[in-house]
Amino acid sequence: MQCTNLLICDDHPFVRSAVASIAQGIDKNIKVVEAGNSAEALALLKQRPTIDLALLDIRMPGGNGLDLLSELKLAYPSLPIVVLSSDESRATVMDALERGAAGYICKSAPVKLLTQYLEHALNGNIALPIAIIDRQIEDAELPTAQVRQQPVAVVLSPRQIDVLGCLLRGMSNKQICRELGLANGTVKAHINAIFRALSVSSRAQAVMEASRRGFQIGTLPG
Repeated sequence: MQCTNLLICDDHPFVRSAVASIAQGIDKNIKVVEAGNSAEALALLKQRPTIDLALLDIRMPGGNGLDLLSELKLAYPSLPIVVLSSDESRATVMDALERGAAGYICKSAPVKLLTQYLEHALNGNIALPIAIIDRQIEDAELPTAQVRQQPVAVVLSPRQIDVLGCLLRGMSNKQICRELGLANGTVKAHINAIFRALSVSSRAQAVMEASRRGFQIGTLPG
């Protein structure tokens, strides 16, 4: 996936302007629209169905940004949404991923690193803080060097790859059923098989492991 139409949702105009400038510096052909609150974001998504990536601040006044994330994923299940936040806590990152976020970018990152994360997201990759991925490796009690240099090959069926692609876009089981025309039990079986193949036990962990392996949203290796 290559982003050409980007929605930036943040209540601070200077943040929206700075992120838009970085995005258009990465690719001058990117069209950017901005929203200052959840109502504006929802309205823009209705008006502009061509938006193919949304950056969402989860610390905006007037409501819980994580609830907005859940609402957007319910209304637009195939839209990749990357959280853009100053909250760097592991609990918040994990919550966002469980709610369907396709990535998480910390505002506090240096401009150069922020640019790299944003470029990663714009190119359809999963952007996540390195510290979170490293913590995932530590939690699995695996030697970091071994994991990074000698990842175990993941063997998935073509249909499991389709299901994983839906998971990385933040789709719920019901949404995956509709997207792929599968029964709920079949989707659950595929997800369990994916979790076993990736050695994870949750959607958030699956997204992090996919990020570590360099999987792309919508273009997973077969």
